[in-house]
Formats: sequence, C-alpha cells, structure tokens
Amino acid sequence: MTRNTWRRSDDQLAVDLDTGSGRRSAILVLAMLTMLTVLGTATPAIGAPAGRSTAPVITIPPPVPPALVGSSTLVRTDHGISVTLETSQLQPDHVVTLWWIVANAPEECEAGLPGLSRCGPADHLAGRGAMSVHHAAGRVAGVGGSARYGAHLRVGDPTTALFEGDPGLTDARGAEVILILKSHGPRIPTMTADMLRTFAGGCVEEEFPPGLTPRPDVLGTPGPNEACAEIQVSVHNPA
Repeated sequence: MTRNTWRRSDDQLAVDLDTGSGRRSAILVLAMLTMLTVLGTATPAIGAPAGRSTAPVITIPPPVPPALVGSSTLVRTDHGISVTLETSQLQPDHVVTLWWIVANAPEECEAGLPGLSRCGPADHLAGRGAMSVHHAAGRVAGVGGSARYGAHLRVGDPTTALFEGDPGLTDARGAEVILILKSHGPRIPTMTADMLRTFAGGCVEEEFPPGLTPRPDVLGTPGPNEACAEIQVSVHNPA
C-alpha cells in the first residue's frame, strides 16, 4: 500500500498573492492552516497491526513423532493473508503445489486433523467452518529436494477457489489456515505450466465426493502421473 504525499508550495502561493509584508504573513498562516485541515481529513486511518505466526511443516501422514521438514510464516491483516514457506525432502524435479485451506469459522468444526487443526476435510464436506480451498503457488523441487513458496490471498477474492460455492477468505484474522503441499509427480515438460497452477494437472483423473464440484480451470488437465498426493502440511491457528 502506498500513501500519497500532499505537497504544496506555500512560499510560492504567498509570493503570488503578496501585496505587502503584513498581508504576506497572514496569507502564509492561512495557507498552512488550510493545508493542515486538508491533510487531517485526507489521511486514511491506520488499521490494527499485522498479526504474524510461524508453524512447522510436517509430512503427511505424520509419523510418530512427526517429521519436521520446514517452516511457514503467516502474516494477517484486515485485508488478507500472506505466507512464506520453506520445505525439504521433496522429490527432485517433481512439481509440488501449495494450497490454502481457510476455515473462516473454525469454532464450527468437529473433524480436525488430529493434534494439528480444528477443521478437516469432513467439515468442509459437511458445510461446517465456512471453509474454502485455494491455489497458492507452485514450484518444481530442486536437485536437493527443497523449495520455497510465497503467496497472498485477499479477503473476498474467489478467483483461485477450487470448488464451486466456496466462500473465499472472509475473516483474515479469525480464520484457521491450513497449508497443504501436493505432489503432482515428475515434471512433464509439455504440461508443466498446468501442473504448477492447478490441483490435479498432470495427474490421473481424480474423483471427488458428492457435494464438492471442482472448477475446471483450477482442477487442471489430467495426465499420466499416478503418484499424486498431499505430502506435507502446516497449520496456523487464529490468535
């Protein structure tokens, strides 16, 4: 966000209108008072400070104890959420996408991921928690099996929602945010762009439970890779 800087040449105004030293001083005072009034009414109110949280990234399904493979940092404002995530232990040259699962009303949930979250897939299917699934980012894992992601999700923006009817992010500060990393298998050169931007690009055709209708542009184009799966998770609970 940028803030406009109001600038006004009071000295030039005074010179233009000056007919004497006394009048010049009065005009300068009047100009300064006018400018202060304008600035006072035009400056936007400063919102609440951004909230920040850091959470581990662990493998799915989590072993006992969970395997820690990275970390994520989430920043919340009134207008949206932003994340940076660093992870490891990925298959080199595999496409791995990052997904937001936001639960705008986590207090309604009943079937969270054990020990991690209040909300889970069963809550989404049942219509609890005002949940919404969104594409965040995509990467091709490096030679060492590591990757770094960055993404932002605005309040009220449904354009990256996976399922028809998902509400999007409506409560940036109060939502439970579940970050999921999904592997699309080995990179397919002719399908790489689709694999990076969609939920199932490059993967054998997936089936979804009744009641969840994926949007074709976010679902992606099926392909030959059979080993597509959610592989890592990181959870940020509301403050």
